Parts: sequence; C-alpha cells; structure tokens
Amino acid sequence: MENTDKILEVENLTAVYNTDAGVVRAVNGVSFSIDKKETIGLVGETGAGKTTTALAIMQLLPERTGQITGGSIKYQGQELLTKSKAEMRLIRGECISMIFQDPMTALNPLMTVGEQIYESLDIHNERKKSPKELEAKVDELLELVGIPARRKTNYPHEFSGGMKQRIVIAIALACEPLLLIADEPTTALDVTIQAQVLNLIEELKEKLSTSMIMITHDLGVVAQTCDKVAVMYAGEIVEYGMIEEVFDRSKPHHPYTVGLFDAIPSLTEDRKRLKPIEGLMPDPANLPEGCHFHPRCQQCFERCRCGEVYSYENGTHRIKCNLMEKGAQNGRVD
Repeated sequence: MENTDKILEVENLTAVYNTDAGVVRAVNGVSFSIDKKETIGLVGETGAGKTTTALAIMQLLPERTGQITGGSIKYQGQELLTKSKAEMRLIRGECISMIFQDPMTALNPLMTVGEQIYESLDIHNERKKSPKELEAKVDELLELVGIPARRKTNYPHEFSGGMKQRIVIAIALACEPLLLIADEPTTALDVTIQAQVLNLIEELKEKLSTSMIMITHDLGVVAQTCDKVAVMYAGEIVEYGMIEEVFDRSKPHHPYTVGLFDAIPSLTEDRKRLKPIEGLMPDPANLPEGCHFHPRCQQCFERCRCGEVYSYENGTHRIKCNLMEKGAQNGRVD
C-alpha cells in the first residue's frame, strides 16, 4: 500500500499486570503502524498479548492491575499516553472504536439495543443533533448491519449470537471512527455467520474509509481481510510484514509462523497430517531467557537459550530469530 498517512503508530509498547502471583509481562516491546484505509492482522495463540495490546491502545487496561510501563502510542501524531481520562473518553468511539470479543457480554442486558447505539451517538454529539435526528441515525445503523430498525426496542437476549455481533459492530461504527479494532469478532459464531460478519466488516470498512486492527488466531481470516500481518508470541512481534510477504512460503519465516501454517488443514493434499506446535505458550509471569520461543523450537541452539535475539529485516519484512543470522535467509526456515 503506497499510503503515507499514518493513522496509528505504536512504538516499543510494554504493558504488565500486577498480580498477587507476581508481575505478568503481557506486552514486551511491540511496534507497528497503520496507514489510512489499511488493515493489520495481529495473529497468535491465546496468551500472545494481542488483546492486551488493543486494550492498551484504547487505554482500557484494568485500573488496579494493568499498567503501560513504556513506549508510545500515537493517533494521527497525537500521543495517547499523555491524554487525560476525559480526553480519552472523547477519543474512544469517535476516533478509535473497538468490537469486543464476546458480544454476549459486550452488550448491556438491561438496555434495549437502540438505547445502546443511541448512547454512543449522544456522548459524541458535537454537532448538537436533536433526539429525533439521533433516533434516525440509530435506525440507519441497524439497517446498515442488516437488522430491521423496528427491532431497536428489543433487548440483547432477544437476538441470536450473530445478530448480537452485528449490533456490537453498529455501536463501534456509530461515530464513523478512523480506526476500528476488531478483537476476534467471529470466535463465538458458526462458520456461516462468521463469513457474513467478515463480509459485513469489509463492506463497512470500505464504505467508511476505516483503518482496522484485526485480532485473530485464524490465518484464513487474515488472508481475507488484512494488508499487513504481525505474528505475536509471548507479548512480542516475532514476524511482521505485508500479507504477500508473510504468506509466501518460499520466503524465510520465523519457526513459529511456519508452525502456524503447518497447523492449517489442507484441502489439496490428501491425508496430510497436521503438525501441531509442540508445548505450550510460556507463563508471562516467568518468561524464558533469550528467545521466548526456544523451549518449543526444534531448531534452537545455545544463543537462543540465553543470548540476544537477532532481528532480520528485508524492506517491510521483519523477523526476530537467530536462525536468520545463521544464513537461513535462503528459503523457508523449517
């Protein structure tokens, strides 16, 4: 994408949770940027730090336990980490909005869906629109996501899971934000509804010229919706690049990225057995020294266990792996 209009710039972001069991290092030096109308996918297993990164951008980490300990988050050149709570409340919804992971808990069960969309519009009603105009906008948003406007007086429990997700999308897009964060928006939905929701998000993104962060563990979703990919592991981005770079199996890749691809079922290769990544994500309160992936990596060597990790860079393609320094640039690392 040849677009230099930076909507979001995240530099060396670190975030922790302070718990009774110790300090949980959830995000460790994450850096990426998003241009206008661009979509980046944050990919990785559960516990990789994807959602914490999104909550840090939105300044929605739990007050008592969550803390951003370093880095920078700039929205259109403005540093968000220096904003007050009141300033962030105005930015959230109008400039940056989020589709939360579980539509069942994202909606207030005591309010009608129309009231919840109306509330979002009313908070950011800078043009002082009348209640009648806001109600008309609620109707328009519901119709936009494929729900009849007459159902705005219904409560969340009267809708299916897919319809709840559509309502959450309507709330997120109510004020036409420049940046939309979608946190695994299809996880709780069946395959048919997943496809409908993804198509809807794509259509609305194009219509409203919205940039997007798509958080997912599904590489198929990334291939369908994203321009860039950031592969996260143990709170770090281990591989970053344009979609064609990361999905080109002839190029060098981080062993974790290779493992994610190998775990995808194949429709073309008969009787191909899936190759799961052995082991589990490390405890973020007790991360291993050196490369955090080395306990699960079949190709690790001594430096991986205790030394610094080499960063390979080729244009927009970045890989954090010592194998890159050992001459593994000639094709796929596996």
